[in-house]
Order: sequence, then C-alpha cells, then structure tokens
Amino acid sequence: VISRTLGPVDLYRFERFASSKQRTMLAAEHPTCAWPGCNIPAERGQFHHLTPWKHGGETNVANLVTLCNYHNGINDDDPNAPPRRGRLTRQGGKIIWQPPHTSR
Repeated sequence: VISRTLGPVDLYRFERFASSKQRTMLAAEHPTCAWPGCNIPAERGQFHHLTPWKHGGETNVANLVTLCNYHNGINDDDPNAPPRRGRLTRQGGKIIWQPPHTSR
C-alpha cells in the first residue's frame, strides 16, 4: 500500500524498525500486547517481527505484531534454538500463539 504523500506502508528489507504509519496500523490491530492474557498498552510496547529480521523477515505490517517488552524478549525467535516459551505467528490473517512443542 502506498500513500501519495507519506510513501509505502511496507518497508520490506529497507528498514528494520517500524515506521510511525506501521505503528499506528499495528496498534489499531492490537491495542495491547498480542501475547495471550497480556494487557500492556501498545504505546508502551515494541513492534516485533514474526519472522525475525536476522532470518530475513521483512518490516511489513503482515510480519509485525505489537508486544510488550517482556513478551518480545521471551518470544522464541531462533528456529535453531531449543523451544522455550512458544511464539506468535500469523495464520489466516490472525495472530496466534504457538506453544513450544508446536513452534518449529
């Protein structure tokens, strides 16, 4: 999606950090941390790559989710590491939590 005045919504691999436009869109989708049961407001959180940046993930709205600092830190990102606490993923357009035994 491209705005005539503000440019593209998706940043692909050109930028690692979410733009203000993406942050607004993501906060509208998840006004609080997307981790099940967490109610930390989006404005106090971080914008997390579902497929990690270091593993080729793009800075696109479909690959980003709002997480609080704590849940961003414990989310299982590394596909080569043993699973610990599970991870968030997008399936059918919705963010879901995958338990550790099904995360890989």
